[in-house]
Amino acid sequence: MWDIADGWVWALVIVGGPLLIGIFMAVASSRRRRLTRTEQKISDEVAHKNWGKEQIR
Repeated sequence: MWDIADGWVWALVIVGGPLLIGIFMAVASSRRRRLTRTEQKISDEVAHKNWGKEQIR
């Protein structure tokens, strides 16, 4: 039998799922912002030097 609560459950899943994913991505991406300016500059320089040198096996 279909119950009115089933609709609310699916609404929570549809709305809450992307919301939780967005919050997780915001938290994960904030880690890069925690670097000091010096650390970020060094990280960018190393990434620039290594650009294209990776070999895929």
